[in-house]
Amino acid sequence: MDNKMYLTTGEFAKLCNVSKHTLFHYNDIEIFTPNYIADNGYCYYHVLQYDTFCTISQLRTIGMPLGEIKTYLDNRSPQQMIELCDKQKDIVDLQIEKLIQIKKNLSATSNSITQAIMTDDNIYIKHQPIEYLSLSNDLLNADDYQMTLAFGELMRSAGSTNFRNVSGMIHRIDPLQKNNDINHCWFYLQMNCNNQNGDHTIKPDGEYLIAYHHGGYESLNKTYEKIIAYANTSNLVLNEWFYEEMVVGDWSTTNSNDYIIKVSVQIICSKVSIKI
Repeated sequence: MDNKMYLTTGEFAKLCNVSKHTLFHYNDIEIFTPNYIADNGYCYYHVLQYDTFCTISQLRTIGMPLGEIKTYLDNRSPQQMIELCDKQKDIVDLQIEKLIQIKKNLSATSNSITQAIMTDDNIYIKHQPIEYLSLSNDLLNADDYQMTLAFGELMRSAGSTNFRNVSGMIHRIDPLQKNNDINHCWFYLQMNCNNQNGDHTIKPDGEYLIAYHHGGYESLNKTYEKIIAYANTSNLVLNEWFYEEMVVGDWSTTNSNDYIIKVSVQIICSKVSIKI
């Protein structure tokens, strides 16, 4: 063995900017093994193995599993490299799309919280664009345990891993009910497009009554009463679907009294008085 051409495990790990445990692991799974093992069991790597290790590191950087890397190294050829590059380009494109969506969600979350903390308790009329919503099962009479499982299942079925997807609850309420009791309700998760893989609905484009409720759920009914009273006073006909979006919640405050819940409902039309 030409000692000038070989490095100990520690020396080779330092050259490659990894820990010795990484080299031990690669040796155990036989993806990258020492070039020479002395009688005393010490392992040595040939300096020319550095290029091979760099290939492994680069393939790991683009997310290629170790098993696939081993298969590639055992059968590598120029044509295999071309096919690998073309395949990984498609994977990288998907990752870029995901990162772009995460960036949009980060901006949307920041903007929503900023707007919410600067808004008072008044009722507003604002135009809202169309939204595609993936729905959970009906939560009628569900307790906290059942609701947590339902929301988790909604996130799982929608394949949601992005940061802070817009989510909330839909309530079907009869505005003419005197006590304004909530009937049926569902969790929703805003999607980029209409999700045909599960229960879904569309939040229509249009004019909406919007109120920001400051406080926990125990006092939320008062905001519903204000919205319905405003609609009656203004002679507005409301849709039966009310949307709740928790803008400031557990992820940004430890005190439920500091929660801010955005409540919105579509305006169908204005009542017209006809004199005969």
